[in-house]
Amino acid sequence: MSLTTTILGGAVQLSANPIRIKISGGTKPANTSKYKYLFRVISQDGKLYGAPFEEAVAPDINGEAILDISGLVDQPIQAIFQYPVTTPYVNYPTQAFNIQIQQGETWVDEDDVLQESWGTVSSIFQLLKGGSSPRQRAIWNSLGTNFYETYINSKRFLTMRPQGDIVHPSQPVKLWFMPVSNITCDYNVKGFYDDGTNVEYQTSVNLNVDSLTEFNCNPANLGLQLEPSGKRMLYFDVCLKVNGIAISDTRNFYFDWRYCERPYFLLFANSIGGIDDVFMAGYATEDFSVTSTTMQKPQKADATVFEPTLFNTKKEGQNIWSLNTGPKTSTQMLHLRDLLLAGQIWILYPTLNVTTKMIIPVNISEFNDTLIDRLTNLWSAKIKVYEAHMTGFSFDNRLTL
Repeated sequence: MSLTTTILGGAVQLSANPIRIKISGGTKPANTSKYKYLFRVISQDGKLYGAPFEEAVAPDINGEAILDISGLVDQPIQAIFQYPVTTPYVNYPTQAFNIQIQQGETWVDEDDVLQESWGTVSSIFQLLKGGSSPRQRAIWNSLGTNFYETYINSKRFLTMRPQGDIVHPSQPVKLWFMPVSNITCDYNVKGFYDDGTNVEYQTSVNLNVDSLTEFNCNPANLGLQLEPSGKRMLYFDVCLKVNGIAISDTRNFYFDWRYCERPYFLLFANSIGGIDDVFMAGYATEDFSVTSTTMQKPQKADATVFEPTLFNTKKEGQNIWSLNTGPKTSTQMLHLRDLLLAGQIWILYPTLNVTTKMIIPVNISEFNDTLIDRLTNLWSAKIKVYEAHMTGFSFDNRLTL
């Protein structure tokens, strides 16, 4: 067997993008029929439900066969993040699938018996939960590149949030990184004050090729003072360094110091494997929706004033928050598209005295509004989020003051 397996698209890919495996080099045995190549999709780390998967496909006239396995491997994954923030970074070895491909051949021999022959197993490649739009993939195709080259091999943080993003001083600002190889580097955050001075935080971090790493970036969570005596931090930069030289892209964030009585933050699993955070700086309303089924029963002859003839069954309620973004830049507004499309979203809901926040999973079921009006040059939007629970029982807010 002289088969060759090629993993197209790189060593780290997004699960919902086309994931193409090419096998070539096979030769149909003499006096046989129904010759095909075999693919076996192996979950090396056991995280892929239902694996291994097997497929067979006939080679083309050039002796090649390409199979897209995204339909087999694009499985749900529960995204997680650290909150409250307690450490500078967290390594997650469970957020990427490790996949291998075993090649093989099958045919029907001259005795009309089906034969199979399995060959070698490929090296490991990894899958992150996410995907790219058709327009994005078309642009990458025209440039001869892909997700792996653009983000992983180029050592970019896994986010599409704009450079110079504006954040609240208490916001849990997060960036996510997937290394191309095991490496020890320095996690560097540098804050700049309004008097021209700066302050720097740095710590060593081991990045593992098998892990997705979450970085908590707000300088306030790293022991740096945002408002030391006589000055205030205006913005901060985040990057990864080796021997003082940046090996990642440098992300820049500006603080919004305008007063906000009850800041709300939304976090969401973005399109490229990370989790982004968004500051909702405008007004908020809290609504409640109730649904039920009404049943009727005949009144008893001895009925009292306490007994109804109409009563509700399967009565359930759902919290709804209408959040205004507050004024944002055009690039921030366009970034909201990733939030609106996200399958996993959480609101950090402030308690009554706004000293702590609760993580509540929510959904965005619909949105059809203007993101940018170039005529006004002042942009905001209202986003309605629904608690991702329906229940017949209420919540005691007094317990989370």
